[in-house]
Amino acid sequence: MLVRIFTFCFFLIGIHAHVNAKPNCQSITMSAHPNYPPFHWRSGNTLTGASIELSEHIFSELGVKAHVVYMGPWKRVLKSAKDDKIDFIPALKKTSERRAYLEFTEESFAANPVAVFTRKGEIAQLNGLWQLSNSHGSINAGDRHGEQIDTFLKQQHNIQQIHGITQNFQMLKMKRVDYVLTGLLSAQSYLKSNALENQFDVVLKLNNYDVHNAFTLHFSKKCPEVVKQFNLRLRELKQQNKITPVLQDYQQVWLSL
Repeated sequence: MLVRIFTFCFFLIGIHAHVNAKPNCQSITMSAHPNYPPFHWRSGNTLTGASIELSEHIFSELGVKAHVVYMGPWKRVLKSAKDDKIDFIPALKKTSERRAYLEFTEESFAANPVAVFTRKGEIAQLNGLWQLSNSHGSINAGDRHGEQIDTFLKQQHNIQQIHGITQNFQMLKMKRVDYVLTGLLSAQSYLKSNALENQFDVVLKLNNYDVHNAFTLHFSKKCPEVVKQFNLRLRELKQQNKITPVLQDYQQVWLSL
């Protein structure tokens, strides 16, 4: 079911400037992680979520038609960006690896803390990632969480990359792994929607991690003014505290599905 929350209709009142986009800059193709609520998730052959609606509205204000496409698993989405099959990915972590083919907006989209989940009551609260060195964990295949966390994970030999948040928590429940490391908001959305929040604990929460929007290098070089104006619109919405309420609204939408 495709969902749209029309709260942005009044958010963008007062923003009238259009980019005089070149003919080859008047449309953009975007995709995202298929299961990362409340930011975005799959809805049939397309995607919905807070980052999707926000991006569509900004592009509309810029006179750019956004085409939202479902590309499949997250790794395929990233490969599609590398291969220039899509132009834009909203709300993902900024890493040096991804900078090789993506230009991230200067303005972040939203805070997205990272959390370590364990089975209920089995592990006390942790003081840092180093305490996981002797444990077996999992992450969602293709996910990146920022340089510090990614460096730690690369140094571990007992980390599995598993496709999908559902499968990660199933492995944790079946005691195939000792912990799952993932984005806090998306994990909480999944656990609440499946009435599983009482089966797992958050034993470590890592703050100061944001998600950004990103254009492919090909698009950003071709249409630099679109990139510039998108960033300015995003900054204005953040200054007006308009993004957090939409994330909260889409959290409720996800839980009601």
